[in-house]
Amino acid sequence: MDKNITLTLPSLMVGQILDALYMRLETWEYTEEYLNTGHVHEPYLIEECSNAYEARQIADYYKEIIKSIEKQADIPTRVRT
Repeated sequence: MDKNITLTLPSLMVGQILDALYMRLETWEYTEEYLNTGHVHEPYLIEECSNAYEARQIADYYKEIIKSIEKQADIPTRVRT
């Protein structure tokens, strides 16, 4: 595992970081959906990757990051499982 880094940030900044991570997660979920179905969701942003499985792996990694931050910040998770 990578080296752990401790950051001290105001809660508002942590909220902004989480918002950005949720947007990235959503984009990768849309990418997976597109690669599986051929249909796109608004906002029509599809990432470049090899296949739907890779898109799902990346989305899951974003979920892991989000859950870790929310747990450490004692914030109820909004991640869908």
